[in-house]
Amino acid sequence: MTLLTLSGLSVAYGDRRVVKDVSLTIGEGEFVGLIGPNGAGKSSLLRASLGLVEATGEIQLNDGNARLMSADERARKVAYLPQDHEIAWPVSVRRVVELGRMPHRAGFWGADPRRGEERAIVDQAMETMGISNLADRRATELSGGEKVRVLIARALAQRAPLLLADEPTSGLDPAHQIVCMETFSAHARSGGAALACLHDLGLAARWCSRIVLMREGEIAAEGAPGDVLTPEVLAEVYGIRVYMAETEDGLVVQPLDVVRPA
Repeated sequence: MTLLTLSGLSVAYGDRRVVKDVSLTIGEGEFVGLIGPNGAGKSSLLRASLGLVEATGEIQLNDGNARLMSADERARKVAYLPQDHEIAWPVSVRRVVELGRMPHRAGFWGADPRRGEERAIVDQAMETMGISNLADRRATELSGGEKVRVLIARALAQRAPLLLADEPTSGLDPAHQIVCMETFSAHARSGGAALACLHDLGLAARWCSRIVLMREGEIAAEGAPGDVLTPEVLAEVYGIRVYMAETEDGLVVQPLDVVRPA
């Protein structure tokens, strides 16, 4: 099943078009890495997919017109982790993660007959991201990396089939970066899908089933990691030289230096 379909999607800020007639589909079982240089239009594409910025073109979630859906209906189909990982409210970590269940609630928390089930979902999301020990801490008092893990847990608690994440590994240490990518990959394998904006080419190569490379608001390349993450493409789009190797654990991509014009 196709979980997200973008057809001719365009975004403009004033006279500047930052996303230009992009068409893209995300299906069940896919973990798609959205990569590209700064300013390529990646974040704008994610936000436009959710109706957070004005855009032209068609946006479908589960074959339904996203623009005709209520906020709760849309939130039951797609969970979003924004690029801004700040938490403004001085509430407990558990309360932040519980917010992921809002689209599924029939009424106020205390009146929900599924409260035991709801608590189990929240507990599982926190356990997945290794933050169960932080449940009673104020979210505003956490480190940057801990806040990212709390927000990922909130998205997981939403139990939406599609995850959209903007730089989900930013601020995480290497171990938690791997946990994040493992979690998104497992979500895809279980029948969902994930589309994540990534700057770490090594993580994208190791974990993503498909890579979409954006450049100047357009899709410059799309396909399996080994087909997109080539030395030639990365030199042209990013201006970098990379080390690449096929290993037992998959493709390894390590940027080495900037390619200087002759």
